[in-house]
Amino acid sequence: MTDAPAILVGWKRDRTRHGFVVTLQLARSAEDVRRQDYERVSLVVNDRQLRSLTRDLVRALDDRGLDTFHRPTGWRRWTALLRGGGRRN
Repeated sequence: MTDAPAILVGWKRDRTRHGFVVTLQLARSAEDVRRQDYERVSLVVNDRQLRSLTRDLVRALDDRGLDTFHRPTGWRRWTALLRGGGRRN
């Protein structure tokens, strides 16, 4: 077995009857990313495995202090305006 690729470049998700096929694009180095020299690995996951993977990813986000969903730029200002706390004169 060779060294595992270290960089996740992208992924694609395709629905199947019983779950999903997740295809990962992996690179071994930053130079491979620049050359777009990716290794593609496909995983078939059923609904139970997908839920388990999702839980693990959400835990990883929480451990890093990251939000699950990206908030648009200026969202704090807009929510303050909607609440009436950030009125400008």
